[in-house]
Amino acid sequence: MTPTTKLDPKFLALLADAAQKLQALEIQPRVLEDAAPALTATAAELSQQMIDFTTTLTAAMEAKVAADIAAREAAKAQALAEKEAARLAAIEAKEAARIAKEEAAAAAKAQALLELEAMRAAAAAVKAKELADKEAAKARALAEKEAARLAKEQEAAEKAAAKERAQAEKLAAMLAAAEAKAKELAEKEAAKEAERLAKEQAAQEKAEAKARELAEKEAAKEAARIAKEQAEAEKAAAKEAARLAKEQAEAEKAAAKEAARLAKEQELAEKAAAKEKAEAEKLAAMLAAAEAKEAARLAKEQAEAEKAAAKEAARLAKEQELAEKAAAKAQAEAEKEAAKEAARLAKEQAEAEKAAIKAQAEAEKEALRAAAAELKAKQLAEKEAIRLEKEKRAAEAAAAKAAQEAERAKFTQADEEAKARRAEARAKTLAEYEAKQKARQAAALAQLAADKAALQAEKQKAAGV
Repeated sequence: MTPTTKLDPKFLALLADAAQKLQALEIQPRVLEDAAPALTATAAELSQQMIDFTTTLTAAMEAKVAADIAAREAAKAQALAEKEAARLAAIEAKEAARIAKEEAAAAAKAQALLELEAMRAAAAAVKAKELADKEAAKARALAEKEAARLAKEQEAAEKAAAKERAQAEKLAAMLAAAEAKAKELAEKEAAKEAERLAKEQAAQEKAEAKARELAEKEAAKEAARIAKEQAEAEKAAAKEAARLAKEQAEAEKAAAKEAARLAKEQELAEKAAAKEKAEAEKLAAMLAAAEAKEAARLAKEQAEAEKAAAKEAARLAKEQELAEKAAAKAQAEAEKEAAKEAARLAKEQAEAEKAAIKAQAEAEKEALRAAAAELKAKQLAEKEAIRLEKEKRAAEAAAAKAAQEAERAKFTQADEEAKARRAEARAKTLAEYEAKQKARQAAALAQLAADKAALQAEKQKAAGV
């Protein structure tokens, strides 16, 4: 295998040196005189060919170096652009995830607000219903209390009527006893009248007077007791008791008068006793009529009370129904207002978030356009610098082939300096771009936080209202 020669600056220097040596080759004294011109021409031709070949090789190597530099720079720029695009895509994805999370949180918060408003409306409806139930229970309790009071009054009236009946019966019994006693006394006195008429006329008159006085005292005492008991009864029974007392006084007076006449006329006494009996029966009938009248009055009052209670219950039921309808209407209005308010807040929040997202997207697009323009300008500047540097190197190579090594060293140094400058400019540009991007992101985040705080304050204000 034939060994290869490395194409490097040392080989080019050897070619240039060989070309120079061919041009200065001393052929004349060392060859035949006839062959010297041809060899000299051949040496000059070879020297020129070597010089041309060296120039062509140098240009080709420079072109290769420039192409390699351009490819590396293009690859670096492509990698940088891809990296920047990936970073921006990651930032956009992260921001989109954050916005989606915030939107979900806002939606959940709006849903919680709707549920809270619905719970408040339901609580208000329950409270209104409980108030209506309390009012209805209160009305029912009042109706039941009124019915109990009426029943109690009816029972008291019945007790008073029973007491009056008992008193009337007692009075009738006393009258009957008095009549029987008077009759017995009259019969006894009539049996003994013939024997004692002359002897006991004065005693009889005295006894009759004493009996009359005792009867009057007893009657007055009984009348006072009856009057006292009638004063304790109701107003409606008081009038009847007074009438009964009056009739009793009249009956007692008639009985006293009849007793005074027993000594003279037995027949008149019996007649008076019959009359007293008729009066007692009449009194009993009057008492029965009064009791029936009082019972009818009490029944009428009870019916009126029941009718009033039924009317009051119907009114309370109607009021409860109206209260329930009003509570249901209020609940429906509250739910409707809550739904409208929630929809309005959700719409405003969505519009604000859309505006913020749109502004942020525009800012990011503008930043990307600025970064792309800056990167493009930088690439063009670098290409122009490379072109100028190539022209400079070509001019230098054409001007002084002998100083190729120096020029190459200079080119290498200039290339390194250009690389350093490009690296420095790239680093500075990237630092400025990252600083601007961070500043824009911080401003966008601050604006978004301010918008959220304002929206939260508005929601709290609306909830407070």
